[in-house]
Amino acid sequence: MIAVPRIAPSSPEAQPAKSAANDAVVPAVPKYVRIRDWLMDRILNLDLKRGDKLPSENDLVRQFDASRVTVRQALEALRSEGIIESQHGRGWFLRDVRAVQNLGRLQGFGEMLAPMGVRVRSTVLDLTECPAPEAVANAFGVSKETSVVRIARLRIAGIRVMSYDLSYFPLDIGRRLLREDLARQDIFVLLERALGIRLGFADVTIEVAPADADPASRLNIAMGTPIFKLTRLTHDSRSAPIDFEYVYGLPEAHQFTVRVPRR
Repeated sequence: MIAVPRIAPSSPEAQPAKSAANDAVVPAVPKYVRIRDWLMDRILNLDLKRGDKLPSENDLVRQFDASRVTVRQALEALRSEGIIESQHGRGWFLRDVRAVQNLGRLQGFGEMLAPMGVRVRSTVLDLTECPAPEAVANAFGVSKETSVVRIARLRIAGIRVMSYDLSYFPLDIGRRLLREDLARQDIFVLLERALGIRLGFADVTIEVAPADADPASRLNIAMGTPIFKLTRLTHDSRSAPIDFEYVYGLPEAHQFTVRVPRR
């Protein structure tokens, strides 16, 4: 169970902030948001597991000097996001923290988790130029001797590794990406804002398969563990293929949604 620190009403966290520019009072963040963010930070950074118990409502009321209505508002915000659940007479418990991806939208990892208030980052494992693997060559419409830029990253929320991403780019795009902040920014965001490339659409395939040696070692799991493998070919607004990638992750850490019309 998460230990809760005492936050006195007179602490800076409970007072409106002042603007450094003109010493004006800036509206304080609502208390329920601060309680929600504190809980979310502990959930991610203490590496809690499904079924772990959160502090009781009474504990949060006492420790944050908040009303029960405010505490329940914070807890309900996390429940609405599918992160926690209540069990009658027992309290609040952690569910699986998942990256929810709407397959009807082209989003990066950080963009997916931003609505949950989750801070994400990447560990860059490899930046290199290499001959295009067969699948990449076919996707880009080039020969296998053509050089491409390969970027390998672990995508991390808090201290949890959520996925292992292996991306390939044409040289002109890839070399420009190598100069950007790949540890803290989504590649889609960098493509649009730093490189000025308008994204158009992506072709996506998802399968569940036993992990082979490379993703198993990156995700710190045994070979053969069932994982999902997302293959995505992203095109720019002119329909040119610019980003071929594999995303490997544990099924319990991700959820995919899509709206399907009748016809």
